[in-house]
Amino acid sequence: MELIRLNKYLKDNDICSRRKADEFIAKGYVKLNGVVVTELGTKVNPETDKIEILPELTVETSNFRYIVLNKPKGYVCSKNKADGKPIFELLPKIDDLSYAGRLDKDSHGLVILSNDGKFVYKVFGAEFAKEKEYIVRVNKSVTPEYLEKQSNGSIILDDKRLRPAKIKQVGFNVYKMVLTEGVNRQIRRMAEMCDYRVVDLKRIRIDNIHDRGLETGQWRELTSEEVNYIMAK
Repeated sequence: MELIRLNKYLKDNDICSRRKADEFIAKGYVKLNGVVVTELGTKVNPETDKIEILPELTVETSNFRYIVLNKPKGYVCSKNKADGKPIFELLPKIDDLSYAGRLDKDSHGLVILSNDGKFVYKVFGAEFAKEKEYIVRVNKSVTPEYLEKQSNGSIILDDKRLRPAKIKQVGFNVYKMVLTEGVNRQIRRMAEMCDYRVVDLKRIRIDNIHDRGLETGQWRELTSEEVNYIMAK
């Protein structure tokens, strides 16, 4: 069998992300054939090598946090205060906390965050195509032609043809939209392509995770069922 990097082995066995694997290896949390290995880039044969996970790694992975925030308008998905008010001001201080997909400053709704890099990648990695649902309000009445154009996969952004989207009108200038990709400012730019302007944009669902009555600016821990559902797909 072809040799693989030890960090890939840990990732492929759902222990942690590659980035975290490098950190754990450097800390001496993994044994290879009975010997602690700390050299990054170490390669292994999963069929013949004995790979042991030390208790210290298990303790650290058990401290992973999984959070959903109902982001208010005016906050940014950034740690740089020069960009605006960081969403991290609304959250407990957690080392290595990262967001899984941005919402721009003028949008509001659900943002998922975690210090588990593998989970973050599962939520917004392009290959997993998780559904994200939004309520969109535009500056004028929507027409059947507009809704068709928004949903049929004919719009091209950044030299890429967008995937078809699910769409349902819920008011004269309001519709729900479900996307499975995350091009920068996608919904706003899609509307502009059809001479519309988004005046309000709220994300209400990410895959199996809903707002569940979460007030603006509040956050909650994801349930184990929610986390396991994301990781299993």
